[in-house]
Parts: sequence; structure tokens; C-alpha cells
Amino acid sequence: MITREGKIKLKGLIKSEFTTYKVGSGGDSTNPNAGDLDSPLGSGSVTAVETGLTTLEYNIEILGSNYLGQTIKEVGIFNSAGDILIRTNYDGFGPLTSTDVINFIITIEVD
Repeated sequence: MITREGKIKLKGLIKSEFTTYKVGSGGDSTNPNAGDLDSPLGSGSVTAVETGLTTLEYNIEILGSNYLGQTIKEVGIFNSAGDILIRTNYDGFGPLTSTDVINFIITIEVD
């Protein structure tokens, strides 16, 4: 069992290291052995916010003007080396228009 202090330290490591997101158009089920999104479309920087003793929240805003005509079906959190922390797939948002704004909120609890 990971101790409370260990969970807090792990949360801090995740927060400081995993600062990039990617969105994509792949829609198959999540594989724990995957090293990337199925069909990456773009990426950007994101900062996790501590929302609890062992919980982080990533808030990602996607502007449709950056992905005109695309359908977003997956999002992931990565470190600068390209290592993936988490990938989540969706039914799909799109095709996107220039006025669309999508917000993804990803909550990670070190448990």
C-alpha cells in the first residue's frame, strides 16, 4: 500500500512532469500498452491544478479554429519526452467549426 505521504509525492511528480496534452481523431478502446494517441491531431501545454490532497485536475480548452472540420475523439496527457500518462476516448466532438470551443477536464487521483 502506498502511504499518504507517498501519494502526495507521486502527485507532485505527475504535476511537474506531465505538462503536455494531445488531441486526436482515433476512437478505439484505450490500451494500457499504448505509447501515443491513435491518430494525433495537435498538442499544447497544460498545467495541472491540485484539487485535493492526492488529486490533480487538467483543464484543456480546444478551439475549433485550430481543428476545422476535424472530429476530436481522444485526448491524452504526456511529459516532454512523449511518455503518455493517460488517454481517454470519446464518441466524438465535431466536425468542428471556427466558433467551437471544447473543454476537457481530466481528474487524476493518486490512490
